[in-house]
Amino acid sequence: MSHIQRFLRHVQLVTTSWRRVLLLVWKAGPQYVVLLLALTCITGLIPSLQIQITSHIVQSAADAIRGGRTSQFVSVAVFFGMAQGGITIISLVLSSIQQFLQTLLQLRLANHISIHIMEKAVALDVQHFEDDVLYDTLQRANRESMYRPYQIFAQMVSLCSQCVTLISVVAVLLSWSWWLGLLILLAPLPAVYSQVFYSQRGYAIERNRSSDRRRLMYLQFLVTNARAVKEIRLFHLGTHFLERYRTLNNSFYKTDSNLLKQQLLMSTPLNILSSVVSAGAQVYAIITTIALGRIGLLAGYIQAIWVVQSTMQSLLGGLTQLYQNNLFISSLFEFLDIPPSRIRGGKRAVPDRLQKGIEFRHVSFRYPGTTQVVIRDLNLFLQAGECVALVGHNGAGKTTLVKLLSRLYEPTEGQILIDDVPIEEYDLLDLRKRISVIFQDFIQYEMTARENIGFGYVEELGNDERIQAAAEKSGAAPIIQSLPQGNETPLGRMFEKGHELSIGQWQKIALARAFMRRAPIVVLDEPTSAIDPEAEVELFSRLQQIAAGATTLLIAHRFSTVRMADRIIVLDKGQIIEDGDHETLMRFDGTYAHLFNLQAAGYAHR
Repeated sequence: MSHIQRFLRHVQLVTTSWRRVLLLVWKAGPQYVVLLLALTCITGLIPSLQIQITSHIVQSAADAIRGGRTSQFVSVAVFFGMAQGGITIISLVLSSIQQFLQTLLQLRLANHISIHIMEKAVALDVQHFEDDVLYDTLQRANRESMYRPYQIFAQMVSLCSQCVTLISVVAVLLSWSWWLGLLILLAPLPAVYSQVFYSQRGYAIERNRSSDRRRLMYLQFLVTNARAVKEIRLFHLGTHFLERYRTLNNSFYKTDSNLLKQQLLMSTPLNILSSVVSAGAQVYAIITTIALGRIGLLAGYIQAIWVVQSTMQSLLGGLTQLYQNNLFISSLFEFLDIPPSRIRGGKRAVPDRLQKGIEFRHVSFRYPGTTQVVIRDLNLFLQAGECVALVGHNGAGKTTLVKLLSRLYEPTEGQILIDDVPIEEYDLLDLRKRISVIFQDFIQYEMTARENIGFGYVEELGNDERIQAAAEKSGAAPIIQSLPQGNETPLGRMFEKGHELSIGQWQKIALARAFMRRAPIVVLDEPTSAIDPEAEVELFSRLQQIAAGATTLLIAHRFSTVRMADRIIVLDKGQIIEDGDHETLMRFDGTYAHLFNLQAAGYAHR
């Protein structure tokens, strides 16, 4: 691709981005946009009006002084004062209105874009959040979108005003001396090249260190987060993290300072050249106007030269900033342009209770962007109403099966069926409503106890009886009763009057959230890892009642829990190596028996 083609392609991308920004701004507040543009055009004409008034007044004053007409001089002064005062008042009023409208529009735009980003994030698949490149794009979009789009619009409005000013003033200047006006216009152009060039370099540097930027933020989070403070103090990690933060931050500073030095060395001579041209133009204006005896024209020249030069510099500087902001705003549109979820569902409703069961038929899976097969040609049938435990070493594929069943991912090969119907024929939202899942890394919502439980079936968030029943099933009811405001007590320490829970108490709350659904399929991924053994035995002795006939998939490392399942599946490297109940597998004396005996021996030596 030639340089011209690359340039035209780049111009096309920039103008497309500007168009999309303007569309976002327009949707956020069309009435504000119209009013701001109207006020911009009006304020842009004021400098040319001031120049012409100044030139006329000064010339009139000079003529009055030469003619000895003192009374006329006084009237000229009064007229000048009133004219300039009136223009100043009008400018102040228009500026106040513009600032008011800009503030309102900025608030509406920030809210509009935040909702846009959240809507897009909700629509994406889990794999997008597990892809570091796409996650970096999301973080850049979040970081830049709060102010970049409005900055672009504000700069566009400012550029419109400056263009109106420049055109109107240059028109006046050209009517006096065409080549002088043209020279002043062209003088700042060399400096623009350096600004554009270094804007591109600055953007490339910032984009390439997105991962390091996240690492920097994470180090800061670790040192300042309440949940990490105990371990950081005990292991003396604070100084270590601080030093890593300082090293990374210093590398950022070194890179940025080198870039600024290079920019300074290039831009300074070019800015001096522009100033020399301007000074020369003023010298010429002084010589010619004095020779002609046109003092008013001299005043107009000097004011016009200053206005054109300052406006041109502001205009070109604004274009450079606009270009730079456009480079960063591309992150927002990159994120918004990510293809929507590829997981599609049908229209079939999931039954309230399964009649046959769930079948994994020749299912294989590898995570997108990787070559490692996590699940390999797996065949598994879970009978309706059965409680099946999955056992295996970390990385054996247990949690991956849960993700496939809940359609957070699609199988690379094979098929999953529910009651002999391919899972993709079921309505996706209905399927996920009909699967009650608690993962090992469950979320501790810094919200009320009601919300922490009710989020399991958000449609019933206000149903006290259902929330109470779920809490009783999980053993969380006594915890909630002990809270100062019961269900309405905020949990966690992030917000005012929050009440912190132990990890075991949090896990019972999370279990209650899972039981809130009364779903035909229940998946428990390490549901009792933080619960004491006595509470665990109590919970699983009631598991059949809790599930109420649901098909239950249980992932656990405690074999005291696993042995209560109707059936135990042992996974190794994504394949089933053993299948049976506890007694059968113990007689088989394979992997399960070995792991069970190891754990039992560990308990015996405590």
